Amino acid sequence: MTLGAGWALKAGCLAPWDGRQYRTLCYNDIQPLYTGRAIDRGTFPYIHGALVGGELTDGAIEYPVLTGIFMWASGSLATGPDSYLKVSALLLAPFGLLTAGVLTNMTGWRGLLWAAAPALVLYGFHNWDLLVVAAVVGAVWAWRRGLTLWSAGLLGLGGALKLYPLLFVVPLVLDEWRRSRRGGMQAALVAGATVVAANAPFFVQNPAGWWATYAFHRLRTADFNTVWAWGWPSAGAEVINTVTLVAIAASCVALLVWAWYTTRGAPGFPWLQVSAASLAAFLLWNKVHSPQYVLWLLPFFVLLRVRLWWWAAYSLVDLVLYVGIFRWFYDSAYLGLDFTPAKVALISAVWGRAALLAMLIVVFMRAPAAVTPLGVVQLSESSHLLRKVGEVGSGSSARA
Repeated sequence: MTLGAGWALKAGCLAPWDGRQYRTLCYNDIQPLYTGRAIDRGTFPYIHGALVGGELTDGAIEYPVLTGIFMWASGSLATGPDSYLKVSALLLAPFGLLTAGVLTNMTGWRGLLWAAAPALVLYGFHNWDLLVVAAVVGAVWAWRRGLTLWSAGLLGLGGALKLYPLLFVVPLVLDEWRRSRRGGMQAALVAGATVVAANAPFFVQNPAGWWATYAFHRLRTADFNTVWAWGWPSAGAEVINTVTLVAIAASCVALLVWAWYTTRGAPGFPWLQVSAASLAAFLLWNKVHSPQYVLWLLPFFVLLRVRLWWWAAYSLVDLVLYVGIFRWFYDSAYLGLDFTPAKVALISAVWGRAALLAMLIVVFMRAPAAVTPLGVVQLSESSHLLRKVGEVGSGSSARA
């Protein structure tokens, strides 16, 4: 039902783009990139592409290789931008359904926090992020069954779809390392080998076309979805790259170190908690925060036992942000207006979301896991974290 509502929303753009894509909130990245990335010409991505004058040309794509291949393959079944949206939605929908099924299989009713999320309506067919979310949730499913190497491989595949799953590799390796140092090393090798195997053919054929993806992002300044755009608009690309990279790296390392020392003696490592908190830090500090990135965060509201109101608050702020972005685009491009209620909503939601992300870093680290490995009798890793940060209540630890 949610995916059906998502299609009904985006289907409003199956018509000439005359401003309705912003006015009716049906905008998606899929239709404009059909021609914008040479998909309409059947150009195989990366092999012939390059970055020329800061623009991606001849099959270069701003996403990692497996997303680019999916874009090209689905484009081979389409006959135009509208057809491309239809084909893409049809091919993406199973990944949304698969994610819902796997989450519900692991957590029961909590799967509704994914399946019934407003964000799934807004972004299910906005971009290609359902692919990478399914890979991450599949990695958790494999880990729960003791298939750590499969989990590492799925995170590697996720990193070849969108980069963020690579944030979860080190916490997974540390979790396995505490049980078996050999297993931890194997997990690291599998994740790394998977990423290399996915990227190597393209790098060998055309290093410049492969690197164009990352060179393109290096040249970008902070986008309007971030606090940097509104709090430090004069920062150039080089400065913002350095600041955001340092902030993200420092946050992730601090979370890893803190979790490692506060859970000494535990039979595992709080993989889910640290991964969720690292992602929140990444989203907080990154210079690019596309609206559909909320899909990346949603599964962690399911996988960790956070209070429902955090999910509700984040969903509400994200909805305000979505409406604000595209109504402001319409006001600016078609009405010639700038500082409108839509822009106020956009700016307010950007700062509100940043505040929520900062708090969620702590909330995720404190939360008991809703998923633990099957057949393993142990205290939840999160219970050790909870004791260290002073949360009271042995009952919640026992339930975890």
